[in-house]
Amino acid sequence: MQIELFIEGEKKVFTTPFVPMLAKRKYIELEAKVEEKVNENKNYFPSAKEQLEEEDAMVGILANVVFGSQFTVEQVYNGASGEYVKSKLAEAVFGKPKTEGNEGNEQGK
Repeated sequence: MQIELFIEGEKKVFTTPFVPMLAKRKYIELEAKVEEKVNENKNYFPSAKEQLEEEDAMVGILANVVFGSQFTVEQVYNGASGEYVKSKLAEAVFGKPKTEGNEGNEQGK
């Protein structure tokens, strides 16, 4: 797996030979915390602080678990779009790289 980030105005490519199973586990742990709060209160909506913490934890899965701290969470925020980061997280956790040809037909795009 690889990720491209712009760091100090320069495109850098980082690679990892494999995605550790720990990445999926950490993701599921985050989802379980939210699920638990929803089960306690059906009207639960995360505060801004909780949303920031969850976002940092998700990006941390990429930076720290998948890529072994080759770059920081802040470098991800500054060096890539939100859509790109989400697609890389999905690739790491679910094994679904976003590539041309898998976006569906004209209606499904």
